[in-house]
Amino acid sequence: MKDILVLRELEEIKAVSHPYRVEILEAFGQDALSAKQLSEILGEPHAKINYHIKILVSAGILELVEERVKSGIIEKYYMPKAKMVVIDKSILNFPGNDSVAQTLNQVSISLFEKISEDYYRAAENNEISSRHLRHYNEYYITEGEAKEIMDLVESKLIDILNSRSSKEMDESKRPYNFSLIALPDVRREKKNKK
Repeated sequence: MKDILVLRELEEIKAVSHPYRVEILEAFGQDALSAKQLSEILGEPHAKINYHIKILVSAGILELVEERVKSGIIEKYYMPKAKMVVIDKSILNFPGNDSVAQTLNQVSISLFEKISEDYYRAAENNEISSRHLRHYNEYYITEGEAKEIMDLVESKLIDILNSRSSKEMDESKRPYNFSLIALPDVRREKKNKK
């Protein structure tokens, strides 16, 4: 499994624009899983899992890694192609393309829904503390500066992941989900224009 998979095609991006497919990708650990196992982990019907797996496989985000015969039935095992999926920034340079804009908006909404679910799950388990949460409010910066901040955080995370062996694990490590959102404060902009 690669560390990072860069999505460059609209169909690839559409495949991860559904929050349920993000859930499927996040259900994987170090081992390959079958649709049946994913169904049990996520508590969803086998047919629903299969539908979404087919979309992820056809987009090249999930891959078939093994087939096992159990009681005369072929069971297929899958793995994500990479630990992290990122969207190529050049896709943003398609001016006036409503399909691209709509897909990117759907991806953003799906990611936000996933972030919300992760946050509430952590809060319900008393895992949220001020050392993990930051909110910076009303900073007047350019869109380029906001992008620069996002790129710096992404670069640092990639540096940390690339600096160690994938087998390197110890008791102090645990899984974390990182979310960094730069949102224009449209409400304040409208208020200032009046």
